[in-house]
Amino acid sequence: MSKYREDSYIFCASLMRASENNFLPKAELLKAAEARDVSEAMNIVSAYGYGDGKALENPRDFVKVLNNAEEEAYEFVFSALPEKNELEFLKLTKDYHNAKAILKAEFLGISPESYLVKGGIYEAESLVEMIKDRNFVFLSTEMKEAIAETIEVFGKGRDPQEVDIIMDKACYREMYRRAKDFGNDFILGYVRLLIDILNVTTFVRLKQMNKPWNFFQKVFLEGGNIREDVFVAGYEENYQQLADRFAPYGFEQIMEKGAAAARDENSFSLMEKLCDNMIIEYIRDSKFVTFGIEPAAAHLIAKESEIKNLRMILNGKIAGTPFEVIEERMRETYV
Repeated sequence: MSKYREDSYIFCASLMRASENNFLPKAELLKAAEARDVSEAMNIVSAYGYGDGKALENPRDFVKVLNNAEEEAYEFVFSALPEKNELEFLKLTKDYHNAKAILKAEFLGISPESYLVKGGIYEAESLVEMIKDRNFVFLSTEMKEAIAETIEVFGKGRDPQEVDIIMDKACYREMYRRAKDFGNDFILGYVRLLIDILNVTTFVRLKQMNKPWNFFQKVFLEGGNIREDVFVAGYEENYQQLADRFAPYGFEQIMEKGAAAARDENSFSLMEKLCDNMIIEYIRDSKFVTFGIEPAAAHLIAKESEIKNLRMILNGKIAGTPFEVIEERMRETYV
């Protein structure tokens, strides 16, 4: 039974609408990309909640500023939600990243501390203890089963790739289950789109590596709009044929341009950009929702995209990447 009630989100949706002025317009991102250095770029974006406008002691300190901005965005949105677990599924990738890091560190006999990230449903330190003690009582069914399977499979084959495969499948299986249980079409549609994007990009990468089709079947994620047989049937086709095959699902340009660039230039940058733009295009529909959870979900997804843009720009500043290249790599913005 659906847990979703649109009228519970009147205050939350109104607050999200009012806060959209705090998103970085594309013009401001371009100014940051044109800046002389990281400090000047950070000064430009400080008016939108990134730092205090003061010069950074070390250019790479921008990473802490962006991480803090992401944490603040989650705190802001979650504080406005009627229930605190409606959008927890957006944190799951961090939890499963940490679980993978903890398991791999255990198998290698090293500390996982430097590989852990903040922002998951579970505190990273607590997850370390739970996995260490094999105490999974507070974990979801998907995660506890995946951890148990990983331990068993790795013990037999000692293949670290199996850790990623098992845990990634569980992560998106849990995301899909949570979204379906919640009962909102926008939320479920986003998760299904995310799964499709991951399957499509994995499909192209494996084709470029000349991996057999049965390996793709092994890593295929359930829950998307594109069925497994659509991928398998097109495994030997060229990208123009694949563009036609995937057109009904909205992935024509990603195949025709993004995948072709991966083939011709050995670069996946364009494909990743087109996929990220597809997500922004999807969440823009939330602007037509007066009351509901859609504006809150879109706020967090848009903020993560904005931070990705900033991270790319600031890393480019440090690396001395020309403005024209940075501009070409920039994703679409929510506002």
